Amino acid sequence: MKKIIISLLFASVALFSCEKYESIKKVDNDFKRNFEHFWTLVDEQYCYLDYKNIDWNQAKEDFMPRVEAAKDEFEFFQILTEALDLLKDGHVWMLSQFQSYSCNTYLFDENGVAYPDNFSTTLLKQYMKGNKLYHPLDSKVYYGTIEDGDRTYVYIYYTDFGTDWNSYVYKYILPLMEEADGIILDIRDNPGGSGEIGLRLAGHFFDTKEHVGYYATKSGPGHNDFNEKEELYVEPIKSANWSNKPTMLLTNRNVYSTANLFTSALQYAPNVTHIGGKSGGGGAMPMTHYLANGWLVVFPSNALFDRDGNHIECGIDPDILIDADAEMENGRDIIIERAIEELRKK
Repeated sequence: MKKIIISLLFASVALFSCEKYESIKKVDNDFKRNFEHFWTLVDEQYCYLDYKNIDWNQAKEDFMPRVEAAKDEFEFFQILTEALDLLKDGHVWMLSQFQSYSCNTYLFDENGVAYPDNFSTTLLKQYMKGNKLYHPLDSKVYYGTIEDGDRTYVYIYYTDFGTDWNSYVYKYILPLMEEADGIILDIRDNPGGSGEIGLRLAGHFFDTKEHVGYYATKSGPGHNDFNEKEELYVEPIKSANWSNKPTMLLTNRNVYSTANLFTSALQYAPNVTHIGGKSGGGGAMPMTHYLANGWLVVFPSNALFDRDGNHIECGIDPDILIDADAEMENGRDIIIERAIEELRKK
């Protein structure tokens, strides 16, 4: 089995919004032929059909009569989006010359009930008002300190992995770490970004090189045709290493893609406790495909696993599960409060 350090970019769905509408041109607008092509693409190249127990053959039987009866492109587009909803995958996306679609069914449970938000930026700012919270201009990072009796905790809120945080770490955050008794690392509502950045930043919380997972890429038309798994590693960052400090990682269901990969990797960090809601999942590389009518369809063709071989596609369960929505309506962020409570025990 190959041992490599991953250098791929695990892009969030938002990155595909830059596709130019001008590049979408109609070629063949026959609905049935386009649906057959669409169905075959997903059947042969989407990587999670069997893992998610999706009966794609039944989906074809269910949708084909509607495809054949579709009156216009708008109705046909709607049919395809309903088929894509079955995948429950936030890395699934489609673009026509008149409309865009992104899958959000992963935000709902098997009964169609939305997972709790478990986060409010407005409440966060109110909550941190009595403490110190800073936000450098044009950064993805909020940072500050929380005073708890004779203890001080460094609080970091990282909004997405599209930009490396290291310039802010060395200039602003590292000096705070010297006297800190613990860390609260908040990545709630983080949609992802660069997988390379995510695994590199995880290195702040490891003192040795650590095997944290695998990835495997589709290699054939069968649902389980994959290349050999390749290993993912985290390299420790010696110049700003916090592996000796107790750390609380805060997540919710909107933690997706690279943020989910980061969460999975930190399962193996020596002093990290994961608190809040189950992460949203994702992390695999989205691949682009074009239908004969020119519409763009995006879905992942590789699969990510933790180091025990478990899929991370559907999210990471926290060590301490908390549904905070009800208390947030009353002005309390009980996920942060629980993080402080857990740090007191360390």
